[in-house]
Amino acid sequence: MPTQRRNTLSPSRRRANRRRPVWLYVNVALAVMLIVAGAAMLLWAGRQSAGKTTSTGAHSQPAPDFTLPALTGETVHLRDYRGQVVLVNFWASWCPPCVAELPAIHAFYQSHRQEGFIVLAVNAEEGTATVQDFVQRQGFTFPVLLDSHGGVMNRYGVRALPTTFIVDRQGNIRYVHRGEISSQTLAEVVEPLF
Repeated sequence: MPTQRRNTLSPSRRRANRRRPVWLYVNVALAVMLIVAGAAMLLWAGRQSAGKTTSTGAHSQPAPDFTLPALTGETVHLRDYRGQVVLVNFWASWCPPCVAELPAIHAFYQSHRQEGFIVLAVNAEEGTATVQDFVQRQGFTFPVLLDSHGGVMNRYGVRALPTTFIVDRQGNIRYVHRGEISSQTLAEVVEPLF
């Protein structure tokens, strides 16, 4: 006659074993809720950065000088562009509003560079190969600078991408634009500085 195995677990141990799957489901549900909440926060932050929060040059201040490597291999100093109107744009290829605004910035640059207008497109902490590939595919001809460690971004107080600074011929910040900048805004802000 076959022998039956007796359950040798104590009653409290059996209750703990039955509760274990419940805690597993609760933990999985909490993890999913945290992931959804995090994604919602990122989406909200992205929409906030795409909003138009601007300030004009009523109280302009000197633009902090910086030195960064360009994609071309040369070293670029902001001070070398004194006497020109400079658009300093902080961007990244993974940022949809950045990608959307760059063609308008490039078109404005192409039509106004003979008037002493320069664009310094400062990439925010992406690798050289990524930036090079993106710029070549888009056909941009303005100087693209690499802020590999975010030092210039921090110095300028950039908290969201894209952020654009318009620097006048005397080296003063005259306008700051957070979010995607339009051709109309560029014309309204930059053309009076020529």
